[in-house]
Amino acid sequence: MKPKHNYKLAYTYEELLERTAPGAFTPYTMLGIDAEQYNALPEREKTALKWLVRASDIIDRVALQLDHPYNLDFELFLESRQSFKDIKLTQKLFRGQRGIFAHEKSGAPVALTNDVEPRLGRGLYPYNLSVDEFHDILIRMLESGYKDEEVREILNQRTIVKRFGDELKAVDYTNAFKFDFRSAAYALQAAAISTENFDFKEYLTLQSAALMNYWPWADCEADKKWATLQTGPLEFTLGRECYDDAMTPTVLQNPKLKSMLDARGITPYAKDNLGATVGIVDTAGTDYLLKIKQHLPMMASKMPRADEYKQVLGTDTKQTMVDVDVVSVSGHNAAYRSQITLAFNLPNADKLAVQTGGGHRTVYLKQMRQCKYGNGMDEKINALLAPEFHKYFSVRALHDFTILHENMHTLGPKDDLEALGEYKNIIEEHKADAGSIAMLDELVRAGFFTPNQKQELITSWLIAYLYPGANFSRAHAKRNIMQHNMLFECGAIRLDSSNRLVIDFDAVVARGKKMLRDVIDIQLSKNPEMARQYIEKYAVWSPQLGILGTKLANVDKQRNSYIVEPLADMLRGRQK
Repeated sequence: MKPKHNYKLAYTYEELLERTAPGAFTPYTMLGIDAEQYNALPEREKTALKWLVRASDIIDRVALQLDHPYNLDFELFLESRQSFKDIKLTQKLFRGQRGIFAHEKSGAPVALTNDVEPRLGRGLYPYNLSVDEFHDILIRMLESGYKDEEVREILNQRTIVKRFGDELKAVDYTNAFKFDFRSAAYALQAAAISTENFDFKEYLTLQSAALMNYWPWADCEADKKWATLQTGPLEFTLGRECYDDAMTPTVLQNPKLKSMLDARGITPYAKDNLGATVGIVDTAGTDYLLKIKQHLPMMASKMPRADEYKQVLGTDTKQTMVDVDVVSVSGHNAAYRSQITLAFNLPNADKLAVQTGGGHRTVYLKQMRQCKYGNGMDEKINALLAPEFHKYFSVRALHDFTILHENMHTLGPKDDLEALGEYKNIIEEHKADAGSIAMLDELVRAGFFTPNQKQELITSWLIAYLYPGANFSRAHAKRNIMQHNMLFECGAIRLDSSNRLVIDFDAVVARGKKMLRDVIDIQLSKNPEMARQYIEKYAVWSPQLGILGTKLANVDKQRNSYIVEPLADMLRGRQK
């Protein structure tokens, strides 16, 4: 097959050499071919693992299409010209960021060709559809008096949108990507036949059915079963999250359209990205995670305005947790776009499984966190942190922070968060961080952390999530910038005479509690304007952050990263 277009590369060979130099383009290495975890598996589980990797690879192809309509053609163009040295380097970046467009660690945009444009609608909406035209078409469809259900489908999480004459038409993912979804489903069926773990077998069977059927309840049943998995040797996470769809939430910014949608009871849901994670469950790591579960009801009771919304948690907490040695990641789960995911807490609140009483499951990715925090931290600490605080930095504490962050996603308001529109995700991510800090004293009193661990967690969080530039590219980055500015504002952190961070630990916790109160107020208000004002006040590149960013850029040359999968590559070879 030949590419449809002859693309011109955006970067010269010299620029590509700089971008892919070892210090700038760093690997995230997954489980190796000689891993004890793999060798200890029974043969039937090894066979199942092979098929799970196959399913993950297929999801990767679908994710590329959702991300941008030209991704697959551009990839084909690169593959057809591998004899050129600049093509090979561009291909490395493309595979690392999983697409033509991304952001590097500083937040600077990356475009591998200028022949196509990044669009708000990504691969989810027609390439040439503007926001104004989108709104106008939806208004006309609603005014017709008989297109309400079609509009509801257009604004659904699991549909891509096509032009249909002067109107738009929704196509469910299972139909839009029918061949790929069925191929992934068959791979999951093969894995289900192989595994000897009954619960995992049942989940894979349900997930296979969900990939082949245009029926939301199929997704619901698969999600509900996945969220109960606590034991078993293998992991397969089908990630469906909505962080990158910026087109759908714009409907809430149009007063006329929003009023029409409200009158018809149509809730616009940002569309799902797709990604997959395959791994082997680490029993010891999982046992550590489960220690916090007994404290979740207490944390729920300590949430601000806790009596004003439905509590997800009770004495019988519907929350499972696993620590996973990662074999393979794909799609959105694998894309390095200024950062990469360390853990998942799914399903999200917009999913039918949660709305009908299902639980949540958190999957922690061991190799991801080891690679993110494994190198170069000493230089960063020396540059950014006052000497008396060096003793408090701990990679283990960063894992503890991630555990708290993911569990905080389970707490707090869950109903009607879509009303916050484009601000929903950053507010939710900010809540998870703020709650993690706000709960520290409670967890010290409960004996889960020691006072020294509290100091380690705060210090490590403040240092690890600083950026070398004004990175507003994603909700995760923007909320970190906001939080540092809030802490500078109240004096909880400050710069000493050498422009290094000094920390008042109790003041950090006090401000964390205020952050949590503020963000819960915003979520309960369902007021996007309130959210916008709050975000814009603090999402600025302040002088203090400029000083720290410059110091960080001098010691941290990383710009992008890429995934290396030795064990998965071996398993792929067995399938050929």
